[in-house]
Amino acid sequence: MRSLLSSLQIKSSKNITMVEPTPGDILLGRGVRINNHPGNEAYREIISANAAAYAASTKSEKTNMSTKIVAQLLHSNPPRRFLEKSEETGKWQHVPLKKAVTKTSQALRDVARAAAKIDSNTSGGQGAAVAAKSTTPSSLNNNCNGFQNVSSDNAFAAGMPSHLHPPVPKLPPAPAANSIYDDNYQQQNVEPIGGLAEDALGNRLLDELGAGLLDDIIASGGGGDDDVGNFDDIFSLDLVGSNATIGEATQQEVALLEWIASSKIAHSSSHGVGVGGMTAYLESALGIAIKLTECIIKSDSTSDDSANNNHSIPLECISLRNTVVCVKDFLSMTPQEGDATVVIKCLPQSRSRGGGSGDIAERLYAVGKILVPLLSGEAEEVVEEADDSSKKSSLTMNSMNLNSDEENFPLKKKQQMKYHPAQLEHLDLPQPVMTILSNLLECGEGEFVGDEAYTSFEDLLIDLKLLKMEGLSRFLQSPNIETSTKICGREEEIEILNSSFNNRTGCQGVIIAGAGGVGKSLIAAHIFEQTRKEGGLVFATKFDQNQDVTPLATISVIFSGLIDLFATVASPSTLLSISNDLESALGIHGALLYEVLPSLSRIMPSCSQLGYYVDHVNMGNSMRFLFSKLFEILISYQTGRITMLFDDVQWADAASLGLISSLLHSNEGAKRVFFTSCYRDNEVNDSFAAWLQSISGFSLDQIKLESLTPYGVNLFVSETLRLFPRLTRPLSSVLHKKTGGNPLFLKQILSAIGGGEASPGSSSSSKGDEVCLSFSLSRRRWTWNIEKIEDLELADDVVSFIVQEMKKLSPDLVFGLKVAACIGSRMTTDVIDILSAELTMSFTVGTTLADVLHKLAQKGFLNEHICSHKAAECCTSSSALVSTLRFEFVHDKIQEAAYEFMSSKERRLNHMRFGLALYPQVTANRNDELLFMAINQVNAAGPDSVVDGGQKIIIARLNLNAGKRAGERSDFQTAFSLFQHGLSYLGADCWDKHYDTSIELFDSAAQAAVVVNNLKAVSSYTTVINSRAKCLDDKLNCIHVKLKALIHTERFQEAMEYFMEIINDFGEPALLPLDEIQEDITAMISVMKGLQDETILSLSTMTQKKTIALVNIYCDFSHVMTFINPSLLPAISLRNMQLMVQEGLCSKSPLVFASFAQSISFAGSDIDEAVRLMRLSKKLQERMGSSDIATISTMVYYVMWEAQPFQALTEEAKQSEKTAEQSGDVFAAIGSNCLVCVMSYVTGEPLADLRRKSMDILVQMKDQNMMVFYVLQALFHSQLAVLIDGPQVAEAESVDDVVFGEKKVLAEAGTDNFDAFVSFEANQLVRAFLFRKFDAASTSNFFETISNPTIPNEPYRVVTFFFAGLASFHLARESSGEKNKWMKIGDTMLEKMECWNKHIAWNFQNKMLLLKAEKMYCLGETESAAILYEESIKAAHDHKFIHEEGISHELRGHFHLERGHRSEALGSFNSSVECYKNWGALAVARRLEDFVQSISYQS
Repeated sequence: MRSLLSSLQIKSSKNITMVEPTPGDILLGRGVRINNHPGNEAYREIISANAAAYAASTKSEKTNMSTKIVAQLLHSNPPRRFLEKSEETGKWQHVPLKKAVTKTSQALRDVARAAAKIDSNTSGGQGAAVAAKSTTPSSLNNNCNGFQNVSSDNAFAAGMPSHLHPPVPKLPPAPAANSIYDDNYQQQNVEPIGGLAEDALGNRLLDELGAGLLDDIIASGGGGDDDVGNFDDIFSLDLVGSNATIGEATQQEVALLEWIASSKIAHSSSHGVGVGGMTAYLESALGIAIKLTECIIKSDSTSDDSANNNHSIPLECISLRNTVVCVKDFLSMTPQEGDATVVIKCLPQSRSRGGGSGDIAERLYAVGKILVPLLSGEAEEVVEEADDSSKKSSLTMNSMNLNSDEENFPLKKKQQMKYHPAQLEHLDLPQPVMTILSNLLECGEGEFVGDEAYTSFEDLLIDLKLLKMEGLSRFLQSPNIETSTKICGREEEIEILNSSFNNRTGCQGVIIAGAGGVGKSLIAAHIFEQTRKEGGLVFATKFDQNQDVTPLATISVIFSGLIDLFATVASPSTLLSISNDLESALGIHGALLYEVLPSLSRIMPSCSQLGYYVDHVNMGNSMRFLFSKLFEILISYQTGRITMLFDDVQWADAASLGLISSLLHSNEGAKRVFFTSCYRDNEVNDSFAAWLQSISGFSLDQIKLESLTPYGVNLFVSETLRLFPRLTRPLSSVLHKKTGGNPLFLKQILSAIGGGEASPGSSSSSKGDEVCLSFSLSRRRWTWNIEKIEDLELADDVVSFIVQEMKKLSPDLVFGLKVAACIGSRMTTDVIDILSAELTMSFTVGTTLADVLHKLAQKGFLNEHICSHKAAECCTSSSALVSTLRFEFVHDKIQEAAYEFMSSKERRLNHMRFGLALYPQVTANRNDELLFMAINQVNAAGPDSVVDGGQKIIIARLNLNAGKRAGERSDFQTAFSLFQHGLSYLGADCWDKHYDTSIELFDSAAQAAVVVNNLKAVSSYTTVINSRAKCLDDKLNCIHVKLKALIHTERFQEAMEYFMEIINDFGEPALLPLDEIQEDITAMISVMKGLQDETILSLSTMTQKKTIALVNIYCDFSHVMTFINPSLLPAISLRNMQLMVQEGLCSKSPLVFASFAQSISFAGSDIDEAVRLMRLSKKLQERMGSSDIATISTMVYYVMWEAQPFQALTEEAKQSEKTAEQSGDVFAAIGSNCLVCVMSYVTGEPLADLRRKSMDILVQMKDQNMMVFYVLQALFHSQLAVLIDGPQVAEAESVDDVVFGEKKVLAEAGTDNFDAFVSFEANQLVRAFLFRKFDAASTSNFFETISNPTIPNEPYRVVTFFFAGLASFHLARESSGEKNKWMKIGDTMLEKMECWNKHIAWNFQNKMLLLKAEKMYCLGETESAAILYEESIKAAHDHKFIHEEGISHELRGHFHLERGHRSEALGSFNSSVECYKNWGALAVARRLEDFVQSISYQS
C-alpha cells in the first residue's frame, strides 16, 4: 500500500499544473495583496499559535509538528494548498511538499526567535514559549470548519512513544464562502486525499514517521534550529528553476544539511567502495560540490563588475545554511549519476546589508566551510552559534512574510568564525579530500596563507572533477616513483586517433610520426584499448635498430600470432576450410611462405611437403603476394576488427616495407584491419622517405607528435606523483624547461631525482642535504625543493642523461647493459644461456647474466617477459607449449645510451666476442635466428677486429651461408649486404688460397645485386670474376647475371649487343628469320613426331654447365626479342629444342617445349604437333617444376585456341594470372590479366565487367612502366567504351579518365608501332560492322592490314577474320561493280573458319555457319540461307557466344526484311537487341532499336 507521504508527494509534485487560488490557499510571493490573502492570514495565525510549543520541543518533535500542520492543511475539506507563481508563465502552481514543510518549519522558528528577542528586551528573558503564547490570539484555539484542534492527549498521538508526541498545532477555520474569493473557491475542484478520516490521517503520518519513512526527508532541516534560512525570493546560481521538471518527475528542493543527513543514512547500509576506491556517499557529495562550484563560477562570470569583486552573490550568502539541492528522487534525496536534475542554489540572507562580495580568497574560504561538512558527511559537527547581538532587530507577526528578503535578519556568527586546516584531522578523510579542504580553508589565513591555497574557483573545479572521475586510487601515494603510463596532454591527437578508428569506410589506419621518446607507442596503444572494447584482436611488432633478426621475422611476429589464434580457437571444420582456401590461393608456393613462417603448417599442413620454383628476381614479389593472400583469407574468417601495430618502421628492411605496402593494398577495400605505424621523423633516410611517398595514396591519417606542452608535462607529473595538477604546476614548469617536454626525458629525471627503487638509476640529488624530490611521511605525499631542482646541472638530451645515470650503477649492472645493447633490443633464453658460459668471468662470483638482467628489469631499464610458444617439433600440437624468458629494453633510447656508454673499441671487441660465442651453436643447431644474430655481431665488429686469416675465411663463409638463407626468404637487400660483408673478410690472396669460396661469394653478390637493381655492383663483381676465373665454366654464372641485369633494367639495346657477343664467344650458329629456317623447323617437327610422349618425358638430364647456361641465356633473352626483333623468336626456340634433344632435359625444358610449340603455331606448319608439344610442356612442368609457370601459361593462349574451347582458354588465362602472382612475376601476371580480358571479350562476357577490369590493368601497367603493352590495352579499352557508350567516345580527349582518346594514344605510340596500328584497324572493322557504317575503300585497307601473314594467329585476330568475312559478303550485296572482289575475300575468311572448325567446332561452328548463310544470301540461295541462319543461331546459343548469337539474329532479320517478311524480321531484331543488351553492347542495341523504330514508322 502506498505510503501517505508518497500520496502527498504525488498530489503536490505532479507535472506542474496551473491552478486558480482559493481563499483557503497559502500563497507564496510578495506584495500587500498576497500578504492580506485570507489563507496567508490564517496561516500566520496557525504559526503564531504553535510557535511557543515548537520552541519548547525537541528536534524530532519539531519535525513532526511541521509535517502535521502541512498534512492537516492539505487534507482539510476543502484542501488548503500551498501555491506560488511560475516564473515562466506567471500562473499559480503547486508548491512541492518538501518546500511546504520546510517553509512551515522556518516560519515557526522565525516567530519563536522574534518572540524570544521581544521577551529578552522587555521582561528580562522569560523564554520564547511564554512570549509566543502571550501573543497568540484566542480565536485561533477554536475548532472551526472541520479543522481539528490537535492536543497532546488526543487520538492523533495515542500509543506513540513519548519522544514522538508532537506539540499542539492550532488550525483556524477556512474563510467564509462569501469572501471576495468565493467564486474562484467554488470553481476549483481539488479532491482531498481519498479514504482517510481525520483521525486516521494523523495516526498514519505518525506511524510512517515512527517507521523512519520521513527521516530521509526532513531529519536535518524539517525542524529545529538547523533548518535552512528563509527560502523566499530564491536567489539562484543556476538557470534551472526551483521546480524544474525532467520528463514526468519534478525536482524537489532539499536543504544541503538535510541532504547530507539523508544521504548518509541512505548509504549507511552499503559499505562497499566503487571505482577508484570511492565510497558511494563521497561520490554523490563530490557531484554536489562540483555543481556548487560551477554555479558560483557561472554567477561570477555573468556579473557585470566581476573584475572589481562585485560578484553576483554576496559573500555572506555563500554558506552552508543558504545552500539547497534540487533532486529528482524525493524519497532518498540522492542525486543520480550524470542526472541534470542535480542543481545547487545559494539563497541570500540579506541583500541590503552591504556586506560586499569579498575577495577571491574569502569566497573560496566560504566555499570551504560548505564543503567540510558536505565531503565529510559530518553535518552534526556544524554547531549553530548565537546571533550577533550587535545586529539585533525585532520581528513581529504583522511583518512576517513568506517571501521576505530577511532584510532585518542578522548575520550568523557562524559565518564570521574561522576554520583552520588542523581542525580537519579528526575527520579521518582520504588524503585527496583532505588536500582540497585544507587548501580551501587556508584561503582564510589572510597574509599567512600557504603556497598551496586555492587561488581560483576554476582550480577547485578541476580538482573536484578529477577526484570524482578517477577516484581515490588515482591519488594513492607510494614512497617509490612509479612513472605514469597514462596518456597526458595528447587530447587533440587522441581525438584524431579515435576519429580515424571510428571511420571504418574512409580510413584504414594512421601513421604516427615524432622524435624518439615523445610517446608514439603509447598513443598507438590507445587503439588497442578501443579494439579490445569492441571485441577485436590486436597484434604488434617492433623493428630493431640493429636489424639483427632473421629477415621478415619482425613481420612474421604478427602473422604467427594470427595463425596461432586460429589454430587454437577455430573449429576443425573452420580449420579445414581455411586450409583448402590457402592451398587454392598459394598453390605450391605455400612452401616458400613456410620458409619464413613455419607456423603456417598449423593451418596449412601441406605447405611443409611442397616444392616451389621461383626466380630470384621475382621472389620478393612472390613473398608479398603470398603474405597478402594469407592476410586476406585469415581476416575473412574474423568477424571482429583487427588492429596491427608496426612500431619503429624507420628501421624496417626494404622487404618488410614492401610487404606492409602489399597488406595496405589488400586492406584498402574492406578495411577490416586498422593499421598503425610509428616512425621517428628525425631518423628518416631516402629509401624510407620514398616508401612513405609510395603509400600516400592509401587512406591513412597522419598524426605528428611534438614534445609535451607545459600543460601536458604538468599532467604527467601530477599523475606520477599522485597529486592534483594545481599542486605540481611549479615543479612541472621547471621540469619542462629542463627536458623540453620530452616524455622519456621527463620520466628519467623524475626517477633520478626521486630516487625510486623501481626506476632506472638513482641520484645523489635525492640523498641527504641534496634532497630535491622526496616522499614526506608526515604529509603522506611527495614534496620537492624547487630551488635545488632549478640548480641541478643536467644533460641536454635524454641519451646523455641516461648515460650519466648509468655511471652510478654497479659494474655488474653496467656490463649487463652493455651486453644487452650489443645483442639488440631483445634477448631470449637460448641466447642468455649461450652467453652465460662465455661471460662467467665478467661478473661477480656467483652472479649470472640472467641475474643481472633481472636486476636491470627491477630498476626499470629492461622489461622482463615470460613467453609461451609452440615447440618447433610440435607445431601441429595443441598442447605442447614451451616457456621462454625474454628481456627487452624499455625504450630504444635506453639501448642507445647503453651503446654510447662504450667506446668504439669496446663495442667492436664485445660484438666479436658475442658473435664467436654464438657461432658454435649455429652449426650445431642449424638455428636461423642464432645464425643471423651471430653473423650480425661479427659484422658489427668488422674485419679489422679479426687477425687470424683462417678465422676470416670462416666468417666469410658464415656470411655466404647467411646471405643465401636471406635470399631464400626473399630478403635480397639483406642477402646483398651479407655477401658484401663476406667479401670484406677475404684477403688479397683469397683467389690463390680460397678460390672456391671467392668465386662463390662474388657470384652470389653479383646475382643479389641484380635483384636489388645495383648495376654498378654487378659490373664490378662480374669484371673481377671474368679476370680471375680459371675456366669458362666458372664464368658462366657471371655472364648470365650480367645479361639479366641489363634485361632487368630494360637496357634492351645493350642487352642485345651483349647477347650477340655471348653466342659468338660460345660458337653458336647465327639466328635467322622464320623464312630461312623453315626447313630446320620442319625437320625438328619430324624428329619430335618420331618420339613417343613417354620417351620425351624420360630423356636424360642435362649435365654440361655450358649447355645449361646457354639454354638459360636463350630463354631469358627471348623475352627481350619480343620487343626488339620478334622475328628471331622461332630461331631461338629451334636452337633450344636442338640442345634439348642433344643434351637432355633441364629446368628450362617446359619453357623450351612451349616456345617451340608457339613457333609452330605461328608458322602454321603443323597445328596438331604444336598442340601435342604444348601438352608435353605442361606435363614436364608438373614433373620437374619450373619458375616459368606463368610464362608457359601465357603461351598456351597462342597455341591451344585451336584445340580447346575459348571459354576453357579464359580459365587457363585466369590460372596463369594466379600462378604468375604466386611466383611473383608481375609482368606475367599483368599479361595474363590482359589475356583474361581479351578472352572474355571473345567469348561474349559482360562488357561492363571487362571495362572495369581493363581500367585496373591500365593502372597496373602505368605503375610497372609497361608502356609497350599499355598502348594495346588502351586501344582495347577504347573499343569496350565505344560498344557501351557509342562511336562518339572514340573522338573524346580521354576515356574513363584513365587513358587518352584513340588519336592521342596512336600518336604517342608512333608510326613504327605495327602492333598498335593493326589493333586499331581491327577495332575499326568490328565497329564498322556492328554500327552498320561500311566504307568500301577503308574496309579494303582493313582487310590488307589484318591479312598480313607475319602476324601470328590468336583468338582476338581470328575473331577479326570472322567480322571481315561478314563485312565482305555485305559489301558484295551492296556493290555490284566489285561483287567478285568482295565475294573472294569472303570466301577466304570462310575457308579459314572451315579449317579451324575441323580442329575445334566449339569455337568456329557458329561463325562458319553464319558466313555460309551470308554467302548463300549473296548467291540468291535463300532457302539454304534461311536454314543456315537458324543453325548459326542455335550453334552460337549452344556454345555460349551470346554476342555472336545477337549478330546472327540481326543478319537473319535483315534477310527476312529484304524479302518482305516483316513479322519474322521484327522478331529477329528484338531477339538481337536482347542479346546485345545481355552482352553489354548498349550502343549497338540502341542503334538496332532506332532502326526497328524507323521501319515501324515507315510501315
